[in-house]
Amino acid sequence: MRGMFAPLSPHEETALRKIAAGDVDPVDPVHVRRLRDLDLIGEVGTSWHLTPLGARRHEQLVKSGLAAATDASAG
Repeated sequence: MRGMFAPLSPHEETALRKIAAGDVDPVDPVHVRRLRDLDLIGEVGTSWHLTPLGARRHEQLVKSGLAAATDASAG
């Protein structure tokens, strides 16, 4: 559950978003290792996917991004 609350760097957030989107662009192995250690991603065959915890964390990132965009446009 630590992966739900552990702070992520902007690069780790980007990596999580790329993996969630199924982006095939390379993701830095350092970020992959950290996301895996936090149980946010898992490997299936030769590709990475979000774990259930990772999907919840990604949803949280999306919601916070929408809130930030709404706040910025309101100002």
